[in-house]
Amino acid sequence: MEEIVTKIEKWMSIRGLNAPELAEKLNMNRSTVVHIIGRRNKPSLQFIINLAQFDSELDLRQLLTDESSLSNDQIKVNKAKENHSAMVRNQPSASSRKELIVLNTDGTYKTFVEQ
Repeated sequence: MEEIVTKIEKWMSIRGLNAPELAEKLNMNRSTVVHIIGRRNKPSLQFIINLAQFDSELDLRQLLTDESSLSNDQIKVNKAKENHSAMVRNQPSASSRKELIVLNTDGTYKTFVEQ
């Protein structure tokens, strides 16, 4: 989780934003954003959704995974034609099954497990 906050801080630096300014832009409580950036609280799904809605060029895959670090040229995202994104996660279990998680823009999600 610490890595996500570090990436958010780098993105904020690139955009020239500090925590109170970001809170205002995201229409969120100032203390909530300050506590996330200060690592007192973990970023919620709603916070991540608000970031994505604020900056459509923010690459959420890079933000949420360990894929390459953010840079000025890498803060790009393909515009989604639908209102959701999907992510496949390998479960570290004996069966080694895969899950597909569909994240909707309204904050809900569905999980599909490989049979």
